Amino acid sequence: MTIRYLTSLDLDSFIEVARTVPYQRINSDLFPGVEVWIRRDDLLDPLISGNKAYKLLFNLLEAREQGADTLITCGGAWSNHLHATAAAGARFGFRTIGIVRGERPQVLSATLQDAERFGMQLKFVSRDLYRERSQPAFLDLVGLEAANSIFIPEGGANFAGAKGVRLLGELIESTLPISFDQLWVACGTGLTMGGLSSSIHSFPVCGVEVLKAGESIRRDARHWHAALKKFPRPPDLGQEWQRTSSDTDEAPSAATGIKLVNEYHCGGYAKYPTYLREFQRSFERQSGIPLDPVYTAKLMFAVSKEVAAGRISPGTRMLTLHSGGLQGRRGFQLIK
Repeated sequence: MTIRYLTSLDLDSFIEVARTVPYQRINSDLFPGVEVWIRRDDLLDPLISGNKAYKLLFNLLEAREQGADTLITCGGAWSNHLHATAAAGARFGFRTIGIVRGERPQVLSATLQDAERFGMQLKFVSRDLYRERSQPAFLDLVGLEAANSIFIPEGGANFAGAKGVRLLGELIESTLPISFDQLWVACGTGLTMGGLSSSIHSFPVCGVEVLKAGESIRRDARHWHAALKKFPRPPDLGQEWQRTSSDTDEAPSAATGIKLVNEYHCGGYAKYPTYLREFQRSFERQSGIPLDPVYTAKLMFAVSKEVAAGRISPGTRMLTLHSGGLQGRRGFQLIK
């Protein structure tokens, strides 16, 4: 596969790279009777990849527009978002500060080691304090100065992040290699699901919950879907966007509501039981496509199980989204 790089922080350049992301048909006996494809957004960039890149895009553009020189965000020891933010800061000239949940360990995770190498300042806080990360006074509570900085919530979960996922949906609509019946995506929160369902009109979007979230993912997905629908896409988002977007922003989504399946979290967030490891090994050997255990392994496992259960009709053409996060594989013992 061709190596791609996000080398310039502007919308047209980002879209030019994102339009070249490949769609790959999966040749595997794990999905009998259906045609499964995957959009390889893990190949968008070696370090700033997957849905993390789309959620960062407008945050970075807004930081530059506001004259901010520092990006402050938060996450855990293996956070894909922290890793991507640190890499983006190094790439595009921002200082970065990462607020990390828990005490600093004697040996940093590979993710946090990378973040420090990229120049990110790590600030470890107690788990109790970390729970306040959604509060307006959070930066004051952790002792950080907000001047000349922007705060990007955990996972890029703000309106700028949602706009980036809406862009991803627009790009999917305009670059499909064939006609599909449905799109499946892994969900840790509702932002990616809500953003995609707001901009994809040709087929329904189904989310696979990767943790025990109760109603929170569904609630967040509906929130972001509605928020994006109420906020028209600005007319000055760049020539490439205008050339690739659908003509009608207000066209109804093909999905009738937010469709989520919650049977495939495999015990909870980042839980990686033996049966999921074995499935991932079989999938990767047959397809040649690497997955991450937290999100995309559970996504493809869910699709396989739904096909086997007959809940996906024979002959269905399915598109799945590779949301990146492969750096996190280093935190798991993979079956060779």
